[in-house]
Amino acid sequence: MIYLDLFVNFLLIGLLAFGGGQAALPLVERVSVAERGWITPDVFSTAVAFGYVTPGPVLITATFVGYQAAGFGGALVSTIGVFYFPFLLAALAAGQIQRFAKSAWLKAFGKGAAPAVIGLLGVTIISLGQNAFGNINLGYILIAAGAAALALFTKLHPIWILLGGVIGGVVIEITGIM
Repeated sequence: MIYLDLFVNFLLIGLLAFGGGQAALPLVERVSVAERGWITPDVFSTAVAFGYVTPGPVLITATFVGYQAAGFGGALVSTIGVFYFPFLLAALAAGQIQRFAKSAWLKAFGKGAAPAVIGLLGVTIISLGQNAFGNINLGYILIAAGAAALALFTKLHPIWILLGGVIGGVVIEITGIM
């Protein structure tokens, strides 16, 4: 039954993931943490971090959640579920891309969806921030501020920023400073 539950929930998330994986993260969090209790908020933060570190789409987080909930089978059905509709829609749209690109409706959809995606990302940032900074630690706040500054003001690849954050976190945990 857990396999069907994982598949159906991630199928719906994949169907509703307009704006990309980052826009769907609040929905993944709500379903995985709050509604189903498959993972804890701490594990969700780790899943999102791995989603950003691994190659490919951030919704690979579904694989992580599925694995935590039901092992390899859970990872498999969650991954298939979350990517089924995007794969199907991309395959169907591939032949019609020129016609879609000129559609006034699609342009209006994009202009309206973009602010909604930003709002959803804001919710995810707040949720991840509450989890990351639950116990206020100056070191972690400095890591977050440094990562934001590097992302905004340099062309440094995000993987290097994430790796720097990981190293900073390890140093803070091992040494106990800050």
